[in-house]
Amino acid sequence: MQHMIKRLLSVNGNNINQAKQELKWLTQHVLQKTRKNSFLLKEKNLNDFEKNLLNELINERVEKSKPLQYILGTQPFCDLEIITESPVLIPRWETEEWTSKVISMLVPFLQLRKDKVRTKFEILDVCTGSGCIALSLAHHLPTNSSNIHGIDISSNALSLAKLNYFTFNSKNQLKNSVNFSKLDILNASQNEIDLFVKKSTENGKGFNMILSNPPYVTHKEYETLTDDVKLWEDKIALIADKDGIAFHERIAHLATKNNGLLYIKDNMQNDLPQLIMEIGGSHQVKKVIDYLKNCGFKHLEIWKDAAKKDRCVVAKYSENFPVSYYDRNN
Repeated sequence: MQHMIKRLLSVNGNNINQAKQELKWLTQHVLQKTRKNSFLLKEKNLNDFEKNLLNELINERVEKSKPLQYILGTQPFCDLEIITESPVLIPRWETEEWTSKVISMLVPFLQLRKDKVRTKFEILDVCTGSGCIALSLAHHLPTNSSNIHGIDISSNALSLAKLNYFTFNSKNQLKNSVNFSKLDILNASQNEIDLFVKKSTENGKGFNMILSNPPYVTHKEYETLTDDVKLWEDKIALIADKDGIAFHERIAHLATKNNGLLYIKDNMQNDLPQLIMEIGGSHQVKKVIDYLKNCGFKHLEIWKDAAKKDRCVVAKYSENFPVSYYDRNN
């Protein structure tokens, strides 16, 4: 096994502990595929067939730069095992972190709201990808409290999101409704937006909350990405024009224009944000914040991730709030 660990060092930044952990995961994956009897899984010695299969996986990892998540076929995310398939974007820990934060904010609010409002809380997940955000909300939020809708331009992404949905739904892991639709958010006409809102929401007037992990890598930044990203993950899920904020501007614009995506008049939602968008770092903050202010958002925050990097722009559109901008995590 030592020679396998040595081979895996190159894709783990020469960190031997990470290489050992990867080998452990790959070995477990091989055993789960070849040994159906749970008792046999305890036997650690690999037969020749299993060794050959493990070597093939290591070759994919090292020589083809295939991401571990695509080899294993899943990625843990908010207590769900999200199915992963190239070229659909692999769920990242940064996204999981802020999704968990949103869930923690919404659970007590929705428990209170269910007793006072008959309609369900409408949530839109823009650029849904694998569906990891939408499905995590459906799994954790109070039963039948919400309608969650994910949109994407990619047929590959929508197929995978639906596969994840059917997988979790068949195991009774989803407590709220989830729907996925194809929509080109950058180029959709106003008629398309209007029709989508009417078809997707109970009130036909818009969503209570919009979440998005949109493309935000600049064209220049893309050239510096490693092969495990550039060779395997969909370029359109990563790159955005306008210094990486084209999607942020478009979402903000569509959220607040007349008959837009966002249903602004919810009297119970005073303490909740209405728009949460992941960003690539501090270099994008000012431009996104300025655009949001121009769209009428008056209460703005930045959420940092565990690595202390600016990760989300969080906004609320309300006439009751003065214009403000502060970093809650400083």
